[in-house]
Amino acid sequence: MASEITLDGDIIAPLNITHPAPALDLAGFQWCPVGGGPKKAPTSKLSRRLSRDGEEVPLTEDQPPASDEAQKNEQLHVPGGPGSEPEKILPFPLEQFKGSYAGNGFNLIWVPSTFQTLGNSCGDGPNDNRLLLSLTTEQLTFGPTLGKIPNRGFRNQDDIFLGGLAYLQTVQDTTNVETGKGDKPRSSKGSGIHFEPGIWLHVPAADFQGGRDTICRMASIPHGTTINAQGFVPERNTSTVIGGEPKFPQFDKLDTTPFIIGRPEDKQKFFKVEMNAERENLTRRVPANLEKFNAQGTGRVTTEIIQNPNLVLQNAIDTSNLDIKETITFKVTTGNSNSELNAGGTANIAFLAGPQTPFGDDPNAHTEFMTSTFYIERIEYDVVVNKMEEGETQVLLASFPPGARAPTPKFAITAPPGGVTERKTIKVPGIQIQYSQTVNLNFGPGAILTWPHVSVATLVPTDPQPFKITE
Repeated sequence: MASEITLDGDIIAPLNITHPAPALDLAGFQWCPVGGGPKKAPTSKLSRRLSRDGEEVPLTEDQPPASDEAQKNEQLHVPGGPGSEPEKILPFPLEQFKGSYAGNGFNLIWVPSTFQTLGNSCGDGPNDNRLLLSLTTEQLTFGPTLGKIPNRGFRNQDDIFLGGLAYLQTVQDTTNVETGKGDKPRSSKGSGIHFEPGIWLHVPAADFQGGRDTICRMASIPHGTTINAQGFVPERNTSTVIGGEPKFPQFDKLDTTPFIIGRPEDKQKFFKVEMNAERENLTRRVPANLEKFNAQGTGRVTTEIIQNPNLVLQNAIDTSNLDIKETITFKVTTGNSNSELNAGGTANIAFLAGPQTPFGDDPNAHTEFMTSTFYIERIEYDVVVNKMEEGETQVLLASFPPGARAPTPKFAITAPPGGVTERKTIKVPGIQIQYSQTVNLNFGPGAILTWPHVSVATLVPTDPQPFKITE
């Protein structure tokens, strides 16, 4: 495991992902023929790559061929590039959801507990809850498109065809209380904390939606909840490469304090005890002590992060000196139905919804609401290349400063005509996905409190992204 961790203890993803989410194979299933797709390029042998310790080692496996400028555009999905289909099944922005991604993040959830579990010496506040904090690694795999999915209109509403693709998300807890880092082996018992199969949909605008297409995320969670979250497609910027805005992502400020159901402004201040990273030996928090996680200014799990986990996303950018050229931002939620975005929602098994009583429902962990914001970022990375022969391809890592928190992408770099005659640093474009998700869980008795469950992560492609040096 030590070889999978940087010198200062941070996990390098996706290199630390030894078993990424499996590829999704639909065995050619489609609702109707789409045709015109790109032909699969032949594979070629890469001559060498860099190991984790920086030494060059020979490659024996087949790898994708080196890309030329057109292939680079295809990798970044530039409109009109080679391989584009005559009629896109997944338009902007879902066209970026291809292949497998991996990275790291942070997970926060309030869960119920009992006096028998906690005892009577619990400190301030009620003794019926615990706060679980986890440093995580994550895999997100997108399958092939499902083709054109027919939906029939009624009366004056025309038929429409949806575009969709399957996905699989898996998350593991890597919190290590002994080291204060996210370096617990993923093979440890009980490391898995989330498994989510689902489908992303692009939905053309219905007549009543004013010409605005929507995005839908349909998912199933093993705890007994399904979600149908919707949002409008963001406006595409035609002056940028992937259609994003030429700026860094703008993260909302979150507040993870539990509140009275239906009254998010009514925060319950006694929960601030568990949210204080400087408090020690808290039996209502896991980990009970956070001193090691914040030793020597590392700030992995601070009070500010507990209160606003989106700081983990910002820290990934800041500590890695990421040069973000553009960002696509979109949000999907299960609530807030209105005249243009009707329906959506959650469904829970009976155990979560709890019994119905004369005084109202008595939920155990009723998922009332989910909202998630995705940030697709085009980044220019620094990559150090050594001498290379003409046409030679090497798999190289992006160069990050010590203490960087963002996952480290890999690139298949191909030398130009004449080769590379000396060691140098080049700029290479790549894609990164960040997301922030909040799930509100209602607990009884009498449906008293809403406890937030927040997950954030930063992900990069697991496969080497192709790039050809042009000069």
